[in-house]
Amino acid sequence: MKILLVAINARYIHSNPAVSSLKACAGIYASCVEIAEFTINQQPGYILREIYKKRPSVIAFSCYIWNRDLLDAVIPDLRRLLPHVDLWAGGPEVSYDAADAIRRWRLRGVMTGPGEAVFFRLAAAYASGTDRELPAILEGGRQRLTLDEIPFWQGDIQDFAHRIVYYESSRGCPFCCSYCLSSIDRGMDFRSVDRVCRELDFFLEKKVPQVKFVDRTFNCRKDHALPILRHILEHDNGVTNFHFEISADLLDEDYLAVMERLRPGAIQLEIGVQSTCPETIAEIRRSMDFARVAAMVRRISSWGNIHIHLDLIAGLPFEDIRRFAVSFNDVYALRPQQLQLGFLKVLKGSEMERLAPGYDLLYTDRPPYEVLSTRWLSYEDLCLLKQIEEMVEIYYNSGQFTHTLEYMLPRFESAWAMYASLGAWYESHGLSGTQSSRVRKYEILLEWGITCFHGEVSGTEEPVSLLTEYLLYDLYLREHMKNRPSFAPSKEPWRDAAGDLLRRESLEHRLFPELAGCNYRELTKALHWEVFTRVFDEPTLVLFGYGRRDPLTNNGTCALVPLLERRI
Repeated sequence: MKILLVAINARYIHSNPAVSSLKACAGIYASCVEIAEFTINQQPGYILREIYKKRPSVIAFSCYIWNRDLLDAVIPDLRRLLPHVDLWAGGPEVSYDAADAIRRWRLRGVMTGPGEAVFFRLAAAYASGTDRELPAILEGGRQRLTLDEIPFWQGDIQDFAHRIVYYESSRGCPFCCSYCLSSIDRGMDFRSVDRVCRELDFFLEKKVPQVKFVDRTFNCRKDHALPILRHILEHDNGVTNFHFEISADLLDEDYLAVMERLRPGAIQLEIGVQSTCPETIAEIRRSMDFARVAAMVRRISSWGNIHIHLDLIAGLPFEDIRRFAVSFNDVYALRPQQLQLGFLKVLKGSEMERLAPGYDLLYTDRPPYEVLSTRWLSYEDLCLLKQIEEMVEIYYNSGQFTHTLEYMLPRFESAWAMYASLGAWYESHGLSGTQSSRVRKYEILLEWGITCFHGEVSGTEEPVSLLTEYLLYDLYLREHMKNRPSFAPSKEPWRDAAGDLLRRESLEHRLFPELAGCNYRELTKALHWEVFTRVFDEPTLVLFGYGRRDPLTNNGTCALVPLLERRI
């Protein structure tokens, strides 16, 4: 007897903690359980073949909004190929409409809610031959294990280097946001702090690149979260990054005292702002004081050691396009490392689904059930938001154009206006939705920037030259390019000065001590040099190195050497 747990993840680097947790809780039946993980980028035919080759007796699918369409393509054919194999499903995509899933996919049944306890029951029934006695809907909410009863399944992971490791130290959420499924079950459960710390030590020992806590609000209970952060501070291995989703409102001086001492890159914080409109926040039953959130973000950012990710959701009640622009500008002003402009998903079973008719809220019939329009936001408005989202992803969240964007921003009324202008440029030139090379993105930004300077009284030569230098500076901060971009000026007037500096560095190794073993020739390959005559107060030769990168921005390091203007 073989029970095959099938997970179809959004990307290869993602893993599915649900199926691994189920197998770990199968107890004496774990040897009969096998896991098969795929991604949504693989073809249905490939997934079908791989499942078929495993010759399972029972198949159970982990169902989410990102893999529902692929399951629609795979399960019917699997049913025809393996008519005598029982098919089960679980996960949020089927938990709140189990009868429909059973009918649509001709399933034997659905496991709803937390599945560890009910999966043990299912495995025991098939092992003992009493599976016909199982009901079609196994409700996990009625019988569930505490987090301390769930084994540490991550110890079986082999490929730590190339996968994000997901970890759960708490379940549930104390808040009741109407768009979130966590608001349905208000119960909270916590894995004991001692156990969490022991398990984190395993990741630290293995030097796992990233551990992502899936806790909905990690810091909702101080006596749980603060000791864990202290443990990370005291046992930091210099490599592992821990990701937490937190409520910034709940931070206090005790948290800040620990966070300020953390190694740069040791943790990253995801903070859901969603909206800065008080009426919207109240309507979605969210607890959030934006003034306090902003103060906390500014303070944490001032230390330069913690990556901050801020979220906004478009399509919420009482927020039209103009008011959303205010929320966008409010959050952008905080300069997080990541600004996610997301769109409302009307999830099955959520309070938002029940309230949708009252908001004239239209959303897609198929996953991810994304907003199409509301009483306050037209579909045309959504199209504009999609343009701006694309620009934010390409130019802001990539972190590759930081100085250029800061240079351009004062020429617009707001950050929103700047990204709207850039989005309109993309749209008018047929660039929206296309994949451009890394250098082409810089060229596009230059072409757009030139149009922004058109008509200035002082002419365009000086601002365009400065824009070009900022683009070049941003480019070489991130990329060790072998071929110079088309917009780069000639380096010939400064070649002798650069040669002198590199020869001196090959003897002293003062600027890049990590390259102390390199001679002059090797340094010319390891480093890149440019001269900037406008970005800085005086002509400055900049050496870019890539052996040490900023853990928050991924930029290389650079050494600035002012010099007198020398020309051949």
